[in-house]
Amino acid sequence: MSDQPEVDDRHDSLVVEGDDVEHVLPPTELDPFTPEPEPPGRKARVALALALLVIVLVLIAVGVYAATR
Repeated sequence: MSDQPEVDDRHDSLVVEGDDVEHVLPPTELDPFTPEPEPPGRKARVALALALLVIVLVLIAVGVYAATR
């Protein structure tokens, strides 16, 4: 047996076998309980920018230390 599930001719859904053949789960984009992702807020963008700035500064410091050693 292969680890890959069988697919039908359209190649976009699984072939369901067993006792629950008629039960089909809706696609996640139609699930009313799946919240839409929101873009990050201002605080999150500032925190990300600060974190990236710290990483760049650390990399520059390591580069300068390695060059002067």
